[in-house]
Amino acid sequence: MKRVCVPCAKAAAIIERAGGEVGLAGLVDIFIAEGLSRGQVDVVLDAQIGEEPTWRDRLTSNMTNTLMRNLGMPGRQSPEDVMRVRTAMRAGGGAGTWQAGEEPPEGH
Repeated sequence: MKRVCVPCAKAAAIIERAGGEVGLAGLVDIFIAEGLSRGQVDVVLDAQIGEEPTWRDRLTSNMTNTLMRNLGMPGRQSPEDVMRVRTAMRAGGGAGTWQAGEEPPEGH
């Protein structure tokens, strides 16, 4: 078991409690009410534990799927999908899309 600082534990507990039921603006309001700074929250959201998606990846996936379902489309983006896109963008493969009939960029 790893030790976690109090602000990190508090931010992680808020995220777990929200369980995807609170939008990003609602989470921000809760973080502020709990006295957490943006920096403290960013550390928790961006923590990479092993090969697992970050909390930010999980929240992004959840929000994307909710938006797509509300628009009448299937929401099928997993946290792992978000992590792959984030990793590719950081590695310089930020374009990420190509038109039908074109060959994908090298390395894809």
